Amino acid sequence: FIFGMFLSVCFIFLHHGRYSGLRESLVEAAFMGEKIYIYDWILKMLLTIATLSVGYQGGEVTPLFSIGATLGTVIAGFMGVPVKLCAALGYVGVFGGATNTFFASILIGGEIFGFEYIPQFFIVCVVSHIVSGSKSIYAVQRKLS
Repeated sequence: FIFGMFLSVCFIFLHHGRYSGLRESLVEAAFMGEKIYIYDWILKMLLTIATLSVGYQGGEVTPLFSIGATLGTVIAGFMGVPVKLCAALGYVGVFGGATNTFFASILIGGEIFGFEYIPQFFIVCVVSHIVSGSKSIYAVQRKLS
């Protein structure tokens, strides 16, 4: 209860709830050219981790999409890559790395953003898979030998 109250205050004071809930609006903002702050992805990540760590359930995957898309948008600005492409790569890469679902992530990217980007999704998913190793947000998930 106490941590829930603390989180509620944080959510209200940090851009009036911008990081609360599933935050599909952050994904939409990333792809519609709306304002994405350089710190959106890290605040969404930290607040999602805090919320799940204290025992609140639900909403692991959609926040991953928000984190990835906003991170991709920020990286696009530094690398000179088209924003929508980089947001899509972040969307797919963060999801794939966190869930340890290599092929599913590539196919989700193709289905949502277009199969012509499969080579880029493949590269991003290879990197995210190497970085995350065999870790997953799902404790019961196991690798097949």
